[in-house]
Amino acid sequence: MNINISLQSEIPAYEQIKMQIKAQILSGELAPNAPLTSMRQLARNLRVSIITTTRAYGDLEAEGLIYTLQGRGSFVKCDSETIRQQYLCSIDQSLKTAVEKASAAGLNLAQLQNRLEDIYYEQCH
Repeated sequence: MNINISLQSEIPAYEQIKMQIKAQILSGELAPNAPLTSMRQLARNLRVSIITTTRAYGDLEAEGLIYTLQGRGSFVKCDSETIRQQYLCSIDQSLKTAVEKASAAGLNLAQLQNRLEDIYYEQCH
């Protein structure tokens, strides 16, 4: 598991950790039932507080991406394709809502696409 964070980023450290682990699960880099680095070890490696890694892992568990076994650690919950399909359904719903709102605001497809690209690059870079 390879995680890199920037403490100068506007994105909170726990969110950066969560996004990177999620990406590794969805890409298949982290296989089902693969163990994750312990929260304490990850906090030490990244030089952040244990609260930061606990929050990231807690959010991932709440999203159904990982599970924790008391005294054993945290693991990838299920196969990445199932998770990916759940995310794609959620994306489709969000995009339908965005199209409806863009239409109500008088935006055409090119304008909506430009806004989406701006948001995408803002979030992902």
